Amino acid sequence: MNRMRDREEQFARQVCHVLDRGTEGLDHGIAERLRAARERALQHQHVLAVNPAIVGAGGTALLTGGEEKHPLRTLLLILAIILGMAVSYYWNGFEQVDQNETIDTELLADDLPPKAYLDPGFQAWLSHYAQSAR
Repeated sequence: MNRMRDREEQFARQVCHVLDRGTEGLDHGIAERLRAARERALQHQHVLAVNPAIVGAGGTALLTGGEEKHPLRTLLLILAIILGMAVSYYWNGFEQVDQNETIDTELLADDLPPKAYLDPGFQAWLSHYAQSAR
């Protein structure tokens, strides 16, 4: 970023030098008005370069770098983090459902009689199995 700014400043100095040489043959009043107009333009350019919120168009200034933090940039970052957490929670829910589905399928496909599922020992074994699977 600084390299680009240095190039712009160098170009501006070259333009100033050419403009200074170009006013040598003009009337002093005209040359003075041109110099004042150029200084005002350079001061305006300096204001634009210092304030990145003015430079951007279409909302891009909100996401560009600058020395000052923009509140909307912080809000967008927080919203992105919350969205990421929600998607992660939702995705993990799908994985848990898949695991439960696999266990249920294995239990139902087994040769155990249905009365075995009502046995208290089976319930203890199932809760022990669920804890060891974690």
